[in-house]
Amino acid sequence: MKKILLFCGVVLVAIDAIVANPCANPPKIHPKVCCDFPMPLPEALVASCVGQYGAQTKRVLESLLSGGPPRGACVAECLANATGLITGTDVNVEMLVGGFKMAAEGKPEWDAVCEKGVTTCASMVKSLAPAFDEAAKLPPLDPADPICSAGPGFMLFCTIKTLFMECPAKYYKASPECDALKQYAETCPLSF
Repeated sequence: MKKILLFCGVVLVAIDAIVANPCANPPKIHPKVCCDFPMPLPEALVASCVGQYGAQTKRVLESLLSGGPPRGACVAECLANATGLITGTDVNVEMLVGGFKMAAEGKPEWDAVCEKGVTTCASMVKSLAPAFDEAAKLPPLDPADPICSAGPGFMLFCTIKTLFMECPAKYYKASPECDALKQYAETCPLSF
């Protein structure tokens, strides 16, 4: 009986947390599964950065989803440093738009979406620079974690969200999971 009451208590606390913060529990499907959007980053580079900084970035995302302050995701900074596309909050918009358009070669439906996503997100990164500077002053979530700039991570997540939300119909794979992710992304500011 005590186990049942304890279980019920845990469930109620979890439900309360989800109701209090509907963004705390994102759908478990990656946006790329739902929408075949272009991505100009080489898979080997992404794998290398995830291998180096995946645990730190996971802690940052979990902290954000639980209402913690914004911090830098080192996977995104690693990608930015390797490509030269973003330095702190300075986004090379022309080069980034060109990279997305090159990744979307033969799919002209993406051209305007890529340009809008990159330019809108780059403008947001610039306007959030003071907040990102403050985030860099926070202690790391784990003493072994490096402190990274929040600009590249915000740029990456913002652009992916824009591409996903404006996915042309012919590239969107409708399913209950994908539709739930789209609903979640409409509700939550920086969803994935």
